[in-house]
Amino acid sequence: MAARYQISVIFTDACNMRCAYCTTAKRPSHLDSDRLSKVARLLARTSPAPLDLNFHGGEPLLNWPRVVELVTHMRPQMGERRVSLNLCTNATHLTAERARFLADEGFNVRVSIDGRKASHTRFRKARDRKADPADLYDATLAGLRHLSKAGARVAANMVVTPNTVDDLLSNAVFLIKQGLVHLVISPVVGMPWEDRHLLALDRQLRQMSVVWRHWMRTAPTRRHEDLRRSILSEIDRATYCIGERMNQPDALVLVFGPDGRIFGDEPEIRTEKALVLGHLDHTEDLDALPSLPRTAFQLMYDREFYAPHVLRDVRRTHRLLRNRMTDLYTDLFGHAPQTNLRFSAP
Repeated sequence: MAARYQISVIFTDACNMRCAYCTTAKRPSHLDSDRLSKVARLLARTSPAPLDLNFHGGEPLLNWPRVVELVTHMRPQMGERRVSLNLCTNATHLTAERARFLADEGFNVRVSIDGRKASHTRFRKARDRKADPADLYDATLAGLRHLSKAGARVAANMVVTPNTVDDLLSNAVFLIKQGLVHLVISPVVGMPWEDRHLLALDRQLRQMSVVWRHWMRTAPTRRHEDLRRSILSEIDRATYCIGERMNQPDALVLVFGPDGRIFGDEPEIRTEKALVLGHLDHTEDLDALPSLPRTAFQLMYDREFYAPHVLRDVRRTHRLLRNRMTDLYTDLFGHAPQTNLRFSAP
């Protein structure tokens, strides 16, 4: 039996956006009610260990009825175990009613927004080529406002490219002014990072300390802990992307695809075949599934799913991110961060 469960459900591979750097497969498949019920039944049979339940896509709000349905299925378990609900979305389909639902159910919501309009719309286009990306950006901001008004816990997923890296700090300031504390800074994969871009990334990240120090002088003290946890999360995530962190040894990590496939880590176009563990239609016991000895990023490096220069850039950008986030934590909180990561040679 696992001591902890990290379960992700991909509600659909479809998305209403066409981001240039997205590596998620764009199939029209939606997770149906029968398979969703099977997921809930399988989770109910596991031990009452803590459960992190992630609602992913594509864009999961395109399959909103199933999102509500899974929450309904999970309510009986929430009284028997600690359940953390997490949702990733572009927020363009997020109404006030949906935001209240997510807040009332205790979701942690991660919204994909790169900062100000010029940076966000440069690579985030509409799936409908006739649609104006600026309108989708406005819809994302409206979704953020709905979440803020509802009192939801929100993080921003900021993709940074070589073309937008010089605006990283100003984009971060913009998002902080929207009330966001957890900024997930994601250096893009697949676009070439030259040395000058890395120097710009380093320069921008070093200046984050000034921004957060100013914020801490006026923010409620209780929010300082939110910032501390968010920086630790960024250090952890960067270590994972470098390929130096294993999934926690006591956790069962599973991802359910809309077509019924079960993966051992988050799949993307190049890695999904290597991550398949089984199929929902033929599984009756989640604890009986094998666990992957390597994470998705470690497999990406092992099997060279990307060209060598791309893999080199992933490591260089995320090592830099980890180092600067470690420095930021030490500067803001007066001591080096303490982590409980399980490391493995890349």
